[in-house]
Amino acid sequence: MIRMLRATRHSRPEPAVSSSRSTTHPAPREQPLPSKPGQRLKIGYVPGFAEENAYVQRTQDALSHLGHVYPLSPSTKSLWRMLQFRPGFFDVIIVNWLEHKTASPSTGKPSLLGIVAYFVQIFAFRILARRLVYVRHNIYPHHANSRSAAALTRVIDLSERLYSATATHSGHFPNKHYIPHPLYYEQPMAGNTGKNCHFIVFGRVMPYKNIEQLIDSFPVDQPLIVAGPCDDQDYFEQLKTAAEGKQIEFIPRFLSEEEARELVGTARGLILSHADDDMIVSGSFFYALSLGTPVIGVKTPFFSWVQQELALQGLTVIDDLQSIESALTQQPHLPAEEIVRSARQYFSLATVIGYWRKLFLQLEVQG
Repeated sequence: MIRMLRATRHSRPEPAVSSSRSTTHPAPREQPLPSKPGQRLKIGYVPGFAEENAYVQRTQDALSHLGHVYPLSPSTKSLWRMLQFRPGFFDVIIVNWLEHKTASPSTGKPSLLGIVAYFVQIFAFRILARRLVYVRHNIYPHHANSRSAAALTRVIDLSERLYSATATHSGHFPNKHYIPHPLYYEQPMAGNTGKNCHFIVFGRVMPYKNIEQLIDSFPVDQPLIVAGPCDDQDYFEQLKTAAEGKQIEFIPRFLSEEEARELVGTARGLILSHADDDMIVSGSFFYALSLGTPVIGVKTPFFSWVQQELALQGLTVIDDLQSIESALTQQPHLPAEEIVRSARQYFSLATVIGYWRKLFLQLEVQG
């Protein structure tokens, strides 16, 4: 039986921890964030303002140990604000998700105006900074249609030549700098004495995540929660139809931070059903590990790299969604504290700071 929990009028926005590609909202002015004493680097960060985006907040916190962090708007319309900075003012500017404007949000096709705006912003940032670092979260914009993927990938590949360096959160790229994705928390949930019986899919409900395939293969005797808003009503109706007769609960709205922590932190496992080639890593993976929740994911280059290079606890990788039933029954039961302790070895804030410091030294970025 499907239980539907309707959105409330006063529900808070979903914290941007379910993915590394959240939409951001610039604040009116760019001001430096507090930095640790004795640090002189001037670090610009794009996007500087992302409401409730824990990834941006954690990354800026890490960078603040290395210098003054100046939040910068990703909006092309706000380029005039850059006039307050002289050429070469920044030692380094770090750019995230700027390439999303290269694809039309309505059609998923390449946007000529968006592509021009993307390159104009790159050149503007190059004038303002001695070094420009691009953090590539996606191979191509996730909202691009399949026919445009190859062309947009070439555009973004070309743009990398204009940056001083490209970083990613996966180590499987031989020609890019690896920077660990930070954990959202570094302690298990207080008072969390055990896991409930449910599994969870967490984040915006979108067709590229292949949730309908997961539902088709999900066993009838296991409870699954699909939590997150869905903008495509036809797709949502398709999911509800596929879920009939199964123990699947939909929560089709934004979740408060408290709700998200409770649902993910008490789950037997978080399931990542997306295996297409547009996304490099998923923020939901790091969010689950932050709470000591195991992850079951369809094989991707990132997961293959993690299995080969890291002794990480709590990850089960399957070849395809048809293998989900056996994965659920064979999933090892680990204490939340053990999963968090293992994740901290590779993704703690201290580790992230160290990798950024190493990259800055290689780029000869000095205060």
